[in-house]
Amino acid sequence: MSEQNGKVIIITGGASGIGKETALQLSDLGATIVVADYNEEGAKKLASEIEAGGGTAGAYKVDVSKG
Repeated sequence: MSEQNGKVIIITGGASGIGKETALQLSDLGATIVVADYNEEGAKKLASEIEAGGGTAGAYKVDVSKG
């Protein structure tokens, strides 16, 4: 059993690059992934990819540059 099972992990900037790869790896380890990105379409695409691979994910449009 992975130490990520049962954990919910929020990945900001998750639609591409390092965030995307991190989300995929943590999902493979059993974590539920929240993909938060300004690029809503990219976030939804990644969440769908994770779910197609048997994981659990959600996607949200988030702009962390605004308070």
